[in-house]
Amino acid sequence: MSKAPAPFILTGAILCLMAARFLAPRLLPYPELEAYRERPYGLVIQDRNGRVLRVLPAADGVKREWAPLEEIPAGALRLFIRAEDRRFYFHGGVDLISVAGSALRNLRAGRVVSGASTITMQLARLITKRGPGLGGKIGEAWDALRLEARLSKAEILELWLNGIPFGSNIEGLAAMTRARFGVPLAQLDDSRAVLLAVIPRRPSRYDPASNPQAAAAAALSLSRRLGLSEAAIQEAALEASRQDRPEKAPFYAPHFTLRLAALNSGDPPGPKHESAGDLYTLRTTLDLGLQSYAEERLAMELSMLGRNRVSNGAILAIENETGAVRVYVGSASWFNEDQGGKIDGVRVLNQPGSCLKPFLYALALDRGFSPADVLPDLPTVFGGGEAYIPANFNRRFNGPVRFRVALASSLNIPAVYLLERVGVGAFEEYLVSLGFDSVAAAMGSHGTGLALGNAEVSLEELVRGFSAFPRGGSLPALQWLERPPARQPGPPQSPMSSPAGTPVMSSYAAALITDILSDRASRFVGFGPAPALATEFGSMFKTGTANQYQHIWALGATGRFTVGVWMGNFSGETVVGRTGSSIPARLAADLLRALEESAGSPEGGLVSAVPILTPEFPAQAEQVNICALSGMAAGPDCPGTAAEWIARSRIPQPCTWHGAGPVRYPPEYQSWIAERFRPGRVQNEGAGRIRLPVSGSVYYLDPSLPAEAQALRVETLDFSPGALVYAGGLLQGSLNQAGVYVLPLERGPQRVLVEDENGSSASVSFEVR
Repeated sequence: MSKAPAPFILTGAILCLMAARFLAPRLLPYPELEAYRERPYGLVIQDRNGRVLRVLPAADGVKREWAPLEEIPAGALRLFIRAEDRRFYFHGGVDLISVAGSALRNLRAGRVVSGASTITMQLARLITKRGPGLGGKIGEAWDALRLEARLSKAEILELWLNGIPFGSNIEGLAAMTRARFGVPLAQLDDSRAVLLAVIPRRPSRYDPASNPQAAAAAALSLSRRLGLSEAAIQEAALEASRQDRPEKAPFYAPHFTLRLAALNSGDPPGPKHESAGDLYTLRTTLDLGLQSYAEERLAMELSMLGRNRVSNGAILAIENETGAVRVYVGSASWFNEDQGGKIDGVRVLNQPGSCLKPFLYALALDRGFSPADVLPDLPTVFGGGEAYIPANFNRRFNGPVRFRVALASSLNIPAVYLLERVGVGAFEEYLVSLGFDSVAAAMGSHGTGLALGNAEVSLEELVRGFSAFPRGGSLPALQWLERPPARQPGPPQSPMSSPAGTPVMSSYAAALITDILSDRASRFVGFGPAPALATEFGSMFKTGTANQYQHIWALGATGRFTVGVWMGNFSGETVVGRTGSSIPARLAADLLRALEESAGSPEGGLVSAVPILTPEFPAQAEQVNICALSGMAAGPDCPGTAAEWIARSRIPQPCTWHGAGPVRYPPEYQSWIAERFRPGRVQNEGAGRIRLPVSGSVYYLDPSLPAEAQALRVETLDFSPGALVYAGGLLQGSLNQAGVYVLPLERGPQRVLVEDENGSSASVSFEVR
């Protein structure tokens, strides 16, 4: 067998070595590189205009932001390469010229005075920690060869610049640029970049935040022959040392950004994915300018209410068409631990007072009520068993009140009257369909007090539900991001609530409630001129106050935006004095004005060419001229009339209250007319009956008052004047001209009988405890 010539053997050996040199680094496994590329990065949360709200650290607690290479300024690239590896583009991972020069310098000095680490070797050291000494250096060199075999120069540079350890728990050029200068990486100029380029040499000495003079001196040495201004470098060093710039550690809208962080709690994949830049930056729908204005206005209002125990507040504003969240104020101050500053008032459940009434009236319209219907605003007992007797905020009774006026003036008794007729359960289900998941959790526990807001709901639920009116009857899905991912940070939608965009009420009900709540004349009965609600642009409002005055609310909307404001305290303490819901209403009106101006012309101001709030009534409704008192079709004798949008199927009959002689009221208004000396008479309907108290009721004596000082009002209808009143079989007295008798109370079962000379009689039974 003949032997191969020696030259061929030598050539084969050389080829094998060359193959091993180039193929082994590429083919041998490198799991550490894959792990490094998968490591987490921080989350940059921006407002809709790109202003940074907050930068959250990576999951391991390090301040580390990802920046694609194409977003890093060319000047910064040049300076960092000059500082660390001038022949970066001319070696394969190990710079043999630098190795030889470093060895010669170290030999002459008799100690290690210079290293020869390339950028690729530094990256290798970040990926895999090697031991000290020659063995560690050889390992780094081998890893550098593996990196060069697998990655392009651009990929190596990108990974290195995003992982440089700068000290102070900061890694990567983007994070260090923000931490020292308060600007995004795109705004890193050469005078700032050269200061950062020298830090990795000795972070404890050359960090301009702690040692600006030493940092500037090192930067000037690096920048020789580059034409950089010494004054500019000195100025940049002083800028880096200043600690009074919030942009260096932005912390805006903390409750909002915390909620957004939950969206990315699963840690998105590392930067080897093409979409990594988008994953590590969230462009939200929030407007920081409007957010700051809302926070300042809330703080100003609260500063004047400290004595009233109104110490906190929350604000939510959304865009109606898209559901985009524009303002999200969770509390007056995140840092006020004494007042629960970290509690998110947008999501906390509180009693909303009258803010639920618009939804009740919308349900009533869809159940067949008409805006021309007259509702009794009279002393009334509701419920079974224990008596429930609501009163209006101003402690007055207004007699017959049209549907429109009752809602616009937020009268309590007509609201409870409506709820009894549509049903508590039906209203609970309706609220759940409007997105009130808090009501779903307490179904069946509210009673007729639900009309006055005894359910605990969130500001977020109220704002989203209220926006259904200017939207024509459908709910928006709240949008938190300009480019929303598959997961949204909002609460999961209840299976009982309606999907976004689905109509939850008729367009007629939505248009009419919008029209009523923007009707300044109709709210006069309850609120007077209400200057806080008198905006120069079309708007609708609803205010509310919790039963014990712990919470005051306001909801407001235009055609474009809906705003909700809550004020009170998180401790549940009763507010001292009557602060009134006009305070949050004023704040809501101011914020709506700011929102509209932000949506206006480039020069600012409101857009007058576009109607800001114009309800669109469906074809099945028409405007009818009605009697302002009876709500019936206006006749020639009606002294006051009003125009009302009424469904064609509910057009009222001509007014029967006005004609020759005094006004003829229904019999239930007998005592209201007589006790207030109003002109008019009632339409007698036959046999007398007792209106109050209601049979089966239970009343309780007030232990703080003498028993003899407590009495019960007996109110009757259609008895002749002077009818006799009996209690326990004994004659007590007779009715007055208003058909009323005041009965002293005694504990135990009671039976009251009333009879007159015409033979009419009626009785009721109740209990006093």
